[in-house]
Amino acid sequence: MHFPTRHRLALAAACTLLAAPAVQAQGNFPSQPVRIIVGSEAGSAPDVLARVLGKELSAGLGQAIIVENRAGATGTIGANAVASAAPDGYTLLMGTVSNIALAPSFYPIKYKPTESFTPISMVASVPLVLVASPATGIASVEQLRAKLKQAAKGSYSYSSPGVGGPQHLAGVLLGKQMGTELLHVPYKSGGAALTAVAGGETQIGFAGIAAAIGLVQAKRVTPLFVTAGQRFPQFPNVPSAPEAGLPELDVDNWHALFAPAGLPAPVRATLEAAVNKALQSPEVKKQFESLGAAPTGSTGKELAEKVTAETARWTKIVDDNGIKAQ
Repeated sequence: MHFPTRHRLALAAACTLLAAPAVQAQGNFPSQPVRIIVGSEAGSAPDVLARVLGKELSAGLGQAIIVENRAGATGTIGANAVASAAPDGYTLLMGTVSNIALAPSFYPIKYKPTESFTPISMVASVPLVLVASPATGIASVEQLRAKLKQAAKGSYSYSSPGVGGPQHLAGVLLGKQMGTELLHVPYKSGGAALTAVAGGETQIGFAGIAAAIGLVQAKRVTPLFVTAGQRFPQFPNVPSAPEAGLPELDVDNWHALFAPAGLPAPVRATLEAAVNKALQSPEVKKQFESLGAAPTGSTGKELAEKVTAETARWTKIVDDNGIKAQ
């Protein structure tokens, strides 16, 4: 069918007008405040890291960054809120290994880690540190290995903030590497789990570096190794996992920024560039390291690959060991 020239011109003009708002909206992004949803309470590591990053992002993007806490169900409530939000770049998620890679194995979540989000950038690497109670007399991984060889299976216990978190699964991996079975004792919080080690309720436990520093300095717990490929600035004398002869114990409680699936490419590029620039700030690096985190930027593509790999890795570990939520 052919239209008269004047009709074709009118139709073209109308299409241009209809398309203009969408193009303009992306070109001017962001034109309003951006929310970063955190799946844990105020004062938690994801919350504080999001606020530190948000301050620098606000300066770079020229808009306010609002951190909103949607705590509960190991961060899956917040993640689900972002997965179902409009993909316009104004609602983001501070995702973690827990609510992205681990949650599918333990909770009936509605979102799919590799499909429900647009990966923006890695934000931080957050390794753990294995600490021992001074009452055990253990001061190194070698001494721990020797003690476990002499002990009956299940007689040595380790504490964690709960079933299905990186601290719990790190303990499962440690038992496998040591050729024994450790008794898992879950607590209601990371602080309670760490206090249990300090008080001798459990022999060992994995903890966040920032949480452990005070107790290490007070000699209430003894650090054995950090679950990273290299040593961490706060514990320069504590070996890394490979140095301790435990390369499989590379356990990262990583944090990363995500948007809902379907985010327009120009908006994604703007956010990716802004996040990576913010992470280069000396002040951000200083504050992150004080929280036991290392600023770790990436491209969205690299983050997508990491999510796929981490989800597959932890799903296999959970399945192979028959771990279930309690």
